[in-house]
Amino acid sequence: MNAFSVESRKEDKFKRRLQRIVIEEDLTLHRELIQRTAAELDIDLLTCAAALVYLSQPNLYPAHTQQPKLLVPLPQPHSRGPHANGKMVRYRLAVGSQHQVNCDDIQAVLVEESGVDKKRIGRIDIRDTHTLVELPDGMPADIFQLLTEASIGPHRLNIKRIKPNKFRQTRNNNQLDDENG
Repeated sequence: MNAFSVESRKEDKFKRRLQRIVIEEDLTLHRELIQRTAAELDIDLLTCAAALVYLSQPNLYPAHTQQPKLLVPLPQPHSRGPHANGKMVRYRLAVGSQHQVNCDDIQAVLVEESGVDKKRIGRIDIRDTHTLVELPDGMPADIFQLLTEASIGPHRLNIKRIKPNKFRQTRNNNQLDDENG
C-alpha cells in the first residue's frame, strides 16, 4: 500500500468526522471563537483552520511533519525512563491475544488515531480478551472518542480509563516509605 492511499484514507476519515460534526453539533460559539482568534492573531480564517487541523491531526501527513522549533529549551528530566517526567494513566482496550493483536498493532493505532508520540506510550499488557496500556495523563475528550471508535481489523478498541486501585497505591506508597525511611 503506498503512502498516498494511506494519506487519502486518513483524509477521507477526517472529512467524514467533520461532516458528522457539522450536521450534528451547534457550532455557533466555536465559529465565533475562530473568528475572534483569527482577528486577534491577525491571520486569515483558512490559516487558522489549517493550524487547527494540524493541532488535532499532527500525523495526518507524517512525511511532511517537521519538528517544532523550540524558543526556550525544555528542562531535562532527572528521573529514569521515558515516562517518568509525566503522569501515566492506565486504559483498557477491548482487544487481546484472542484477536491476534500485538504490541506493534496497538502502538500503530494509538499513534495514528491520537497523534501520541510512540515514545510516550507506556507499558502494553496484552491479555486474552483485552489489553492494558499506559498513556500520558490529560488525553483530550475528542482524542478519547477517536480511540473509542478506532479498531484493529474488525475489532473496536472501545478504550476505557481504569480507575487507580486505592489499595495498590497505598501499598506501593508504604513500600516506598519503608525503602526511603
